[in-house]
Amino acid sequence: MPFGVWLRLVHPEPLPPVPASGSMPEDVLRDDPPPPSTHDVFRIDWQVFHRTLARMPAVRTPWLREFTENLMR
Repeated sequence: MPFGVWLRLVHPEPLPPVPASGSMPEDVLRDDPPPPSTHDVFRIDWQVFHRTLARMPAVRTPWLREFTENLMR
């Protein structure tokens, strides 16, 4: 038997990963967190947003200053 054939029989190459489709079976344990739900609503923390704007040098420009003053009202 040729050495290359024997080597493939003894040490087969691993199969490349195949993308899975569908959902995970119930008995499979995952080690990564599930993706966030699409129904979660993103909420802005206005105090953090205002403090971040206040530290930016560009906040002194007229249009952005007007925006931040309206934000405080």
